[in-house]
Amino acid sequence: MSLAAKVLGSIQAELDLFEQRLDQALQSEVELVHQVARYLAPLKGKRLRPALAVLSARAVGGWDDRIIDAGVAVEMIHTATMIHDDVVDAAGTRRGKETVNAAWDSRIAVLMGDFLLSRALNILVDLKNQQALETVSRVTERLSQGEIYEIQIGQQTDTREASYFAMVSDKTASLIAASCKLGPILVGAPPQIVEAMGQYGEALGLAFQIADDVLDFTGDADTLGKPVGHDLREGKITLPLIRALAAAPPAERQATEGLLRQAEKTEAEWGQIVAFVERHQGLRSARQTARQYGERAEECLQALPASFARLALQQAARLVVERDN
Repeated sequence: MSLAAKVLGSIQAELDLFEQRLDQALQSEVELVHQVARYLAPLKGKRLRPALAVLSARAVGGWDDRIIDAGVAVEMIHTATMIHDDVVDAAGTRRGKETVNAAWDSRIAVLMGDFLLSRALNILVDLKNQQALETVSRVTERLSQGEIYEIQIGQQTDTREASYFAMVSDKTASLIAASCKLGPILVGAPPQIVEAMGQYGEALGLAFQIADDVLDFTGDADTLGKPVGHDLREGKITLPLIRALAAAPPAERQATEGLLRQAEKTEAEWGQIVAFVERHQGLRSARQTARQYGERAEECLQALPASFARLALQQAARLVVERDN
């Protein structure tokens, strides 16, 4: 059973409403926007972020229909970043389907991403909750910063763990943390609960990204929806590689770093890098760190009363590490 099916089954009614409102939010008087939106519709993804907003509200014992709209805004921001990512990476496929930049062109992709971002911010304004608006507005800045920092790290072959975790915190964990805070914010939860849920989301986001890094080496292309080793070939410095470099003898490390800095690499050289990561236990070490962040996320939930929603959040912290896509 997939991550979505295991975690989201208990809130299916809310997610059905989410899908309806997302469809409404994508309406536009511009026909080309409709075309791209319809093209994106089958690429639903995991819906993890809106689900976390719903579950976090349920877990603190409250409800407000505005949470659905907040989830729509967060998912639109996430989709916009994915579209922009694909342009930056010149990616041809995502989840087994042509990217927007491949199906149309980069101009349309960039502008569609901008449309999604602006529509999301309008939705957040309409919630009439200053704290919710501030939370997501700050995250959009962090997302952009993380994307740019990731490029810098790759260009400089920066293999410091501190650089990696700073980038991942901004690029991935920040939006997941915001999703976990929105539900409690909109139901009027105490500040300490909002903060605990933000910490849960931050740890969950780090676990999610590290697990994704491992899957880039070990996953199946059909399951992942992108070629295996895609991130590595895009020059992205991920935790399995960082850990392998730290564990390798100095001479072997220097040779691999030199290979990473080469502008062009043969298939055999890519194979050498993958074998290096496996040989020096980079995948094993990264998996262990992902589990540790999952456990840290679960610890944050101790601030909540026992409930089915809390159990679902605990399960999510385990499943993001164990997933295969």
